[in-house]
Amino acid sequence: MKRHSIAAKRFGFAFKAAAIALAAACLGPVHAAEQESVDRLQGLLEPIKAEKPFKIGVTLVHLQDDFWKGIAYGIQDEAKRSGVEVSQITVAGAYGNVREQFGQLNALKTLGVDYVALGPASFDGYDPIIKSLKEAGIKTLAVGIPVNSGNIAFGVGQDEGTIGKELAKAICAKKPDSTTLTIPGPAGAEWARLRYVAFQEQAKQCPGMKVVPGSFGGGVDLGYGLSQASDLLLRTPEANFIYTPVIPLGMGAAQAVRQQRRDVQVVSSAIVREAIPLIKEGRILAVTSEPGILMGRLLVQYAIRDHEGKPMPNLQKDGALPYPYAVTPPMVVTPENVDTFPFEVFELPPKGWSITAMQ
Repeated sequence: MKRHSIAAKRFGFAFKAAAIALAAACLGPVHAAEQESVDRLQGLLEPIKAEKPFKIGVTLVHLQDDFWKGIAYGIQDEAKRSGVEVSQITVAGAYGNVREQFGQLNALKTLGVDYVALGPASFDGYDPIIKSLKEAGIKTLAVGIPVNSGNIAFGVGQDEGTIGKELAKAICAKKPDSTTLTIPGPAGAEWARLRYVAFQEQAKQCPGMKVVPGSFGGGVDLGYGLSQASDLLLRTPEANFIYTPVIPLGMGAAQAVRQQRRDVQVVSSAIVREAIPLIKEGRILAVTSEPGILMGRLLVQYAIRDHEGKPMPNLQKDGALPYPYAVTPPMVVTPENVDTFPFEVFELPPKGWSITAMQ
């Protein structure tokens, strides 16, 4: 089976991007007391409550960033609101920990869940176990990032290619005649590959924009971003920007820039609280939002509809992935709009929230 790409176009919910952008511009900082007045599904689905009880189990790559925490929180909170039982939330620990996640999937099978929400540790290798869950009457739902299995019932995620394109566009708008260093991300992570390929393709559309190729590998933590960026900056004194596919790497790169006192800006993806000051200071030029909370909520709402045989609006199957899916459109957060973006509604789970708080 080919390695599917959703880099070519915006899918599903892309027509909602303008509405979300307008909300971000008008709402201002959204605090806890104001969140109930905001459409938690941003108009993408009409929220309903479960008429027939069912159980959902969850296994995600890790909870080391607010993207995956947001997905876990979105699933847990939406389930609570909607009358769905979350039996368990587990984590594989890191990208590549496929064997650990297989064990968690088997454990969820013994709990008698009706659905499994899977944030896969790798793109490939899951089809046999997902097929075994299907044969046991359990539907597996992909969340956050894609998985290469035609036995997935449906998925909710984002257009990984568009994320890469938007970051290249942000650099082109700031300084077309520029040099960008790249830290592509972990090997074997399809989301990182899709972003990087799309970033390179979009950069070719910007006259004068030079991209220095990087190598896949390493982790997605701040320390790895710091070490890689430090080395790249020393070898490329003419650099203007650094591309990273996810914000911990981006924050590490920004720290390397500061240590070397260079006039270099970083572009990255996914919001964490610690990155917001860096955006305000201009050390980070642009970050694409990854609304994990929204993805988690949508997954639960689609599961309710699937369980009760109700219409599933905006799900599509077009060959880009081997199962029906819906995507949330990314927005670009910059120093110009960072003060008005509703992070706490779609991006950042409540401070102090953890798995242990809901188990």
